Amino acid sequence: MRELSTASDFWNDNAAASSHLKKISLLEKEINLWKDLDSVKGDVEVLLEFAEAGESTLTEVNIELDKFVTTIEDLELKMILGEPKDVQDAIITIHPGAGGTESQDWAEMLYRMYTRWIERKGFKKDIMDYQPGDEAGIKDLTMTVKGDYAYGLLKAEAGIHRLVRISPFDSNSRRHTSFVS
Repeated sequence: MRELSTASDFWNDNAAASSHLKKISLLEKEINLWKDLDSVKGDVEVLLEFAEAGESTLTEVNIELDKFVTTIEDLELKMILGEPKDVQDAIITIHPGAGGTESQDWAEMLYRMYTRWIERKGFKKDIMDYQPGDEAGIKDLTMTVKGDYAYGLLKAEAGIHRLVRISPFDSNSRRHTSFVS
């Protein structure tokens, strides 16, 4: 695959070249995960031998075991998200349902939740469309989430999200149910 990227006509089609380089990057990351797994496994075995001989503590072994488990979980996730589209970017749209300001506020809460999740995962977001609410919240939002396996991780995030709470926008402090899709 690397040889193809050195061909003189490789950059004639930018979209295809970019896609090809992304595939190479994903494969290299997966190969490195397998190498890391093997390396950490060896470290754990050595530390266990040292611990048995009294030259190492169980705390050091536990630290390496945590690394080992994290690497296994990363590999397991990559295997679960094995469909070709899973590695792609994702598009999130947020639309408040009936309920006016209350639903628009709920839409903004969901947007903040997704934004924090995106930041924690190390992904990037591009807002394509944003319409603020009249008093508070969001009337409509569309954003692209860019990162490895963004689509695979977000593909189940579909449907209606429901919130039941005492509304801060109701002077009578009544309970309101809000929906966002």
